[in-house]
Amino acid sequence: MSTANDDLGYADALAELEDILEQLEDDAIDVDVLSAKVERAAELIRLCRGRIRDAQLSVEEIVADLDELVESADSAT
Repeated sequence: MSTANDDLGYADALAELEDILEQLEDDAIDVDVLSAKVERAAELIRLCRGRIRDAQLSVEEIVADLDELVESADSAT
């Protein structure tokens, strides 16, 4: 199942989240709008955390592969 969030990059999600936070700081925000903004902010936070988690796993895999290459090179000498 594809959503609009699938195409949203980390930087864009973070920018939208910052915009929402600025809006939430406005004391004059309507309660109905507040609820929708908080819900959207939660979606963006989940998206950003997921992107960070995916990047972390990717980096860990790359480092592990590099470690294996170094160990293989060391044992070959």
